Order: sequence, then structure tokens, then C-alpha cells
Amino acid sequence: MLFNEMEGDYMEQGVFQIGPIRPPSEANSLLLRVTENCPWNKCRFCKLYKKNDFHIRQVEDVKKDIDTMAELRDRILRHYKNDEWDIESVNKEYQTLTSDDQRWCYQMVFRWLTEGDSNSIFLQDANTMCLRVDWLTEIIRYVRVKLPEIKRVTSYGRANTLAKISTEDYKRLKEAGLDRIHSGYESGSDKVLALIEKGCTQEEQIIGGRKVRDAGIELSIYFMPGVGGRELSDDNAIETAKVISAVNPNFVRLRTFVLRTGSLMEEVRDSGHWTEGTDIEKLLEIRKMISSIDSSKVNGKITSDHIINLLQEVNGDMDTDIPWMLEYIDSFLALPKLEQRKYQMARRMGFPLDWKQLWRMRESDRLIIEDLAKNIVDEHEWEKKLHVYMDHYI
Repeated sequence: MLFNEMEGDYMEQGVFQIGPIRPPSEANSLLLRVTENCPWNKCRFCKLYKKNDFHIRQVEDVKKDIDTMAELRDRILRHYKNDEWDIESVNKEYQTLTSDDQRWCYQMVFRWLTEGDSNSIFLQDANTMCLRVDWLTEIIRYVRVKLPEIKRVTSYGRANTLAKISTEDYKRLKEAGLDRIHSGYESGSDKVLALIEKGCTQEEQIIGGRKVRDAGIELSIYFMPGVGGRELSDDNAIETAKVISAVNPNFVRLRTFVLRTGSLMEEVRDSGHWTEGTDIEKLLEIRKMISSIDSSKVNGKITSDHIINLLQEVNGDMDTDIPWMLEYIDSFLALPKLEQRKYQMARRMGFPLDWKQLWRMRESDRLIIEDLAKNIVDEHEWEKKLHVYMDHYI
């Protein structure tokens, strides 16, 4: 999406800035761009911001975007009468919009009202928590005034940034209305963090995570099984479980690592010190991580809310459901190899259910998948075929 280059001099009517990414759990949230791009921008696995410089947006410009969101809300709500939407009139108004930016912003607010129940707003881009606390609290308070129906305000925050913020400042942010912080921990292993140039340490993850939780703000962290390669697979799993047990985050979100074409991780691979694991080996790493969590110290959830994960049903409360999650993984691993392969290919092609539901696929698709599973004999070629599909996922 292209916006005016000189922000503040001109703003197209009905348009607010939208950044390039948000967590899947914020799919129906309003997206409020507070910063642009990533202040670190050195992670070897990430391609998203590499060609863009980091900028902090002016508070007044962010407020103008909030005003625009509120104006669009009021405009769209005129089509809601007698407890139902007049879709014909919504479509008619939509057709009057003259630019892609206007249409995208209109769609977002409409989806937020209808599918998201006007529930949440997510502060973009990669590390909004690097803002001065005074600025961030001013923005959050303005959101609460102009969009009072918002029930949850969330943000990304880098682990080393979270460690630097004081407990008192977290309490100020909580009081202003910040409800949840998403943080890409990726791994709890210092060896892996150095390998992928994450720019943080295990100690910083624990310090920052505990501060967030102590302030009463929800913490959602991300784990990348496979990012350490075969060489550091055990370390990645065990040390990440150590961090989880020490921090007790509200959510641990699984994001299976895939070597993206064109990423700096290709240089790491080519150096000969890192070997990407297979799809099944990454699943085994997830199992090891889950089994290494001290369930007596945690009460948050593990969730597999991304298409990149092989078994999307690996979800549950860490204090009670770990045995069930391990049993579920083991039941898949106990399948004959052909049955595993059929589901692997179906999943990597976008099938949203588990292997017990393959019968729901069209017969023609099932036959294609079965043919691939039977006839690609070479394991390397099999992984390459899976990678063709997975390389498209963020």
C-alpha cells in the first residue's frame, strides 16, 4: 500500500496508514501504525523490513489516523439499522471510493465492526514499545476516547526493549489501556539467538517478560521450532522451555521455521554450520519443547495459530493439557509413513484440518496428494516439494 511520502502535508480523505504485518490473532483488529518498519532489522530469518528505514510517526499524525478510523466507523454504522446491516447500501458507498487506499481502510473498519465485534486495535509496526512512554500513553488514551468500544489494545515489542522499560512505566501503560504485548522471542537459547542475530539474550527475555506480567499486561511470545537447525535443535527446545517456565506468558504461539528464499539464513546454511531439519524433525522439536516445560510454574496457553505449523490442533493450557498435546503429537508420529506424508502434503497445500479429516477433501485433490506421497521417494526431493508451498507463508 502506498501512502503520501510527506506525511502531514496531505492526507487523503478516509485513509489511515497501515503497516505490512500483524499477528494472526489480530486478523479482525484495527491496525494503527505508530512506528514504521523495525529499529533492529538485523534478524537473519526476516525479510520484511530489510529495504526500509525505521521511523517514529509524530503523535499528532497518529491521532489524525485515529480520527479517520472513528469517522469511518460512524459513516459505516449509518448502514446498520434495525439490528442488521444494509449490505446493498454498504456496497453502494464502497463503489464511490476512488483509490485502493480508501477501499482498503473502509474494508478494515467494516471487518472490525462486523467480524471483530469492534473489539481490538493493534499498534504497528515491529516494535512500538520503543516509543517514549509519554507518547505511547498519549496515543493509547486517545484511542480509548475516540474508539471507546475497543476492549483490547495490543502491540509488538522486542525482548531487549521490554527488558529496558521500568516496572513503573509498564504500570502507566497498563493504566492508559495497553492490554497485551506480542514479542517474537523465537528461541530461548543464547546460542540460537546469536546465530539468527536476534539482538537479545535469554536473560533479557526473562527480565522483560516478568516485568510485563507483573504489571498485569498480557504477554504473547513466539517460538520458532527449527530455527536452530539440526545442530541446535535440542538446545532450542530445552532453553525455550526454560524461558517459558520462568516467565509464565499468557500465550506461547508456535511459528515453525522455514528457510525463506532470499533471507540471510541462506548465508548461515551455506557456511556449513547450520542444517535445516525436516518437517517431522521440527515437529519432534515442538514435542521436546512442550515436554520440557515445568507445568507447575505456568498457566498460560500454547497455541498453533498459523498455517506454517504442521499440527494446528496442538493447543492447550500449559498447566493441565501438556499430556494431551504430547499424546496428540505421538498419535500422528505413530501413523504409517504414507499416511503422515499424505497429511503433510495436504497441510502444506493449505488444508486447514487435521489428518483425521482428509476425507473432507475433494476426491481429485486426495488422489493428487496420494500420488505425490507415494511417488516422491527421495527424502530430499520430498522436503523440497513441501518447501515450495511453505516458502510463500510469512
